[in-house]
Amino acid sequence: DVVHTKTLETPTEKLTRGSVFAGRYEIIEELGKGGMGRVYRVEDNKAKEEIALKLIKSEIAADKKTIERFRNELTTARKIRHKNVCGMYDLDEKNGTYYITMEYVPGEDLKSFIRRVGQLPVGKTISIAKQVCEGLSEAHRLGVVHRDLKPSNIMIDKEGNARIMDFGIARSIKGKGITGAGIMIGTPEYMSPEQVEGKEVDQRSDIYSLGVNLYEMVTGQVPFKGDTPFTIGMKHKSELPQNPKEINAQIPDDISRLILKCMEK
Repeated sequence: DVVHTKTLETPTEKLTRGSVFAGRYEIIEELGKGGMGRVYRVEDNKAKEEIALKLIKSEIAADKKTIERFRNELTTARKIRHKNVCGMYDLDEKNGTYYITMEYVPGEDLKSFIRRVGQLPVGKTISIAKQVCEGLSEAHRLGVVHRDLKPSNIMIDKEGNARIMDFGIARSIKGKGITGAGIMIGTPEYMSPEQVEGKEVDQRSDIYSLGVNLYEMVTGQVPFKGDTPFTIGMKHKSELPQNPKEINAQIPDDISRLILKCMEK
């Protein structure tokens, strides 16, 4: 079959099912697209296994310094071997197109789970939160800060296990914060106050974002909303979140205290 043997070298548009990228990866389906580029579920014909392949947008890949940072970050991120972290593999290039390979985790991301269910039951929230904490803890032990922890970066697999995706990616694109020029790293709804300002961040930034994720899980909504990233960012910097218990009375006191503790400025 001609379609299956056609190799795409420089994908300017979407890759189609059955086509082979870089002479090795057979496209099964597109999983989604984000600020970085499109992500595909592929069959790695060399390793004979399914993996995820993220094509990096040409405007991001054009900056050699960014690519160099990707390489360095992925070298560290690859060392995170943990059941609650999606494994990162490699950064590679084929005919000018840069791509990242990583473990494929079948399941549903936490964002669509919250959209579908609304407020998560407390038991489910605690179960997911504990697993995310364990994955984060291992990453932090190795000196890796995620910088873009949000529900769409947390996969819930078929067994109900939580897996953090995209370690080492946010750091690679130099952020200028919400207030400056340049590409904004992180998603405003989940950004720590120091990220909003474009300051250097450490593990505490991930703890703040974790608090926002927990807030959304138990209330079904994010703590700060606004019409622009700037508006949302300024709220993270200067406003206190509404007590989640006022939105969902079922939340135990210690859980709402924990969430607000994570989100202390």
